[in-house]
Amino acid sequence: MILVSTARERIRYPVRFSPGILGRAGALLRAAKAPREVLVVSDRTVLRLHGARFLGSLRRAGFAPRVVSLPPGERSKTLVRVKALCERWAAWRVDRAQPVLALGGGVVSDVAGFAASVYARGLDWYAFPTTVLAQADASIGGKVGVNLPGGKNLVGAFHHPRGVYCDPHALRTLSARAVRSGLAEVVKIGVIRRPSILAGLGRVARGGGRTWMPFVRAAAAEKALYVSRDPGDRGIRRELNFGHTVGHALEASLGYGRITHGEAVSIGMVAALRMSVRVAGLDPEEARAVEGLLEALGLPVRLKRPLGRSFWRALERDKKRGRTRARMVLSPAIGAAKTYDLHSLTSLRGVVSSLVQKP
Repeated sequence: MILVSTARERIRYPVRFSPGILGRAGALLRAAKAPREVLVVSDRTVLRLHGARFLGSLRRAGFAPRVVSLPPGERSKTLVRVKALCERWAAWRVDRAQPVLALGGGVVSDVAGFAASVYARGLDWYAFPTTVLAQADASIGGKVGVNLPGGKNLVGAFHHPRGVYCDPHALRTLSARAVRSGLAEVVKIGVIRRPSILAGLGRVARGGGRTWMPFVRAAAAEKALYVSRDPGDRGIRRELNFGHTVGHALEASLGYGRITHGEAVSIGMVAALRMSVRVAGLDPEEARAVEGLLEALGLPVRLKRPLGRSFWRALERDKKRGRTRARMVLSPAIGAAKTYDLHSLTSLRGVVSSLVQKP
């Protein structure tokens, strides 16, 4: 079990990895003394794959789940969906005693967690992540929110879950693309914090390792440490934005859902690695090695065509930028990260141009 814990802000919750834990959800919540009525938020695909096992466990333990199903995908991360969810809860006369259970990937935990943060001034919530991306990263840390047309996660809050329960068996139902997308965030942790993850994933990519699952757990443990040290995202936790400055702008400019979050972050990491060589002194060979690993894992490292004004507008609206200049997390050496102020976007424009595939 991994623990997120910070005494100053009184945040403490477990992140548990256990095969078959979705089928024991009822017992876990009963041990946590959750009230009988619980609010389940999921998406249609996840409910089809895991709903019977999850809801059956709740009912056998004496819970009465009320279920809301979202359309799958990034396009559900909108204020419209949050409003509809809160209106459904209001029609059910939900009060602050009833917890929210988010069953699904990062979109589900973002929407459900954000709705839980604002409805009745705050409901408790629990995360049951079912994707690599959510188990390694998205469900841990209390960042919840939705997108606007102009930018990723621009409307949101910090609202930490009471517990995160990860079932490795749920990952067996993912498409190859979804697995690759999630592994981008695992690679990110390897670059900025734990290089052994990169070595392990490299063995898996070459066929010398049996499974990438231990590295998902390792990434989750590192994410929990970041959150425990900086729950409000005011300092060291900002290192987790490595690859996300360009990645988020790609998602916003190309259209949410046309490129997955992990695919966008993969391209964003290549941009950040090349900027790290130019600005932070990263060894070019180390940058090329990580780029090669991303390719070996089947993740994109190039752009199909030059990016237009919508990309640069989205990047300039990035919520991580400073008041007067752009900021970007770079890696001066593999295993380390630091936020740099960019006095202009000239170098970044050159790097982004270098990513365009040559005909």
